[in-house]
Amino acid sequence: MLFETPNSPDGMDELLEKLEDDYVKAVKNNESKSIEEFIEQFLYDSWTYNEQNMQNIKIVLSRYTSGEIYQGTLSESFNIMVDHLRVKLEQLDEEMHYPVLHSKHGASLLVAFVDGLVLQYYIGTYSADKLRELTPYLKNIILQALKTEGDL
Repeated sequence: MLFETPNSPDGMDELLEKLEDDYVKAVKNNESKSIEEFIEQFLYDSWTYNEQNMQNIKIVLSRYTSGEIYQGTLSESFNIMVDHLRVKLEQLDEEMHYPVLHSKHGASLLVAFVDGLVLQYYIGTYSADKLRELTPYLKNIILQALKTEGDL
């Protein structure tokens, strides 16, 4: 390698670790009392965070692409973030109004939807302001999808 990736003692890329920590804190600090409130706040938080941290996200993805961050490391970090989200969502939906959230892949599907929109922000399809404007509508789409019954 041409240069050293700043790693913490456990071998994790420091910037990836910061992004993971920020994500976990955002999930834990979302004080919404319902799934509906949580999803809306999660969307607004996502647009703002990605707008403010796009350069750091690009750096991490570049390090991953170049092999400086191993697939297993990135995957483990992603799983940690999704697990925190899954626990929070299940706690908020004790009455199981949103069956998808209680499936093995429910939180991951939510992240996939949001990250797809973040990717579109990244390539210029949407601005962060447009995503904020669309958030009430996007929340309703997500909530309808989360009501889908069946096994994954």
